[in-house]
Amino acid sequence: MVEAPRHFQKAEEKLAKAQRELSRKKKGKSGRKKARLKVAKLHRKIANQRKDFHHKVARRLVNAYGTIVHEDLNILALSRSYVAKGIHDAGWAAFLQILAYKAEEAGRRVIKVDPKYTSQDCPVCGHREKKPLWVRAYTCPQCGALLHR
Repeated sequence: MVEAPRHFQKAEEKLAKAQRELSRKKKGKSGRKKARLKVAKLHRKIANQRKDFHHKVARRLVNAYGTIVHEDLNILALSRSYVAKGIHDAGWAAFLQILAYKAEEAGRRVIKVDPKYTSQDCPVCGHREKKPLWVRAYTCPQCGALLHR
């Protein structure tokens, strides 16, 4: 499990303040240009922080494992749901691209797995038990394996 640092969420207040300042400026004035550059600088900083995190995590995974398996989620559809802000903040699609090219460069394999039943099937014995997703710890009743969903 790798927890996303949520760079956008941390910078949201600063960004909102800068955008409010920008909206108060008159078009064509030098103050507006400065305010616009300030907002752009904040967005660029967030993007650079996210990209740096992606590269570091991808490198760590590629160095540690020969085969990397992830769910083949429909990220575009998820980014239109109620969890869209968090998905965009984590930058899933960009991370998977970076991971794929780093793995290929290092001669590692990246495998996409169909997301159906991945949180219900036990990877050890294959037993399927339906539990709600809010139950984050999965203990298999067949083999006793304890896993995070």
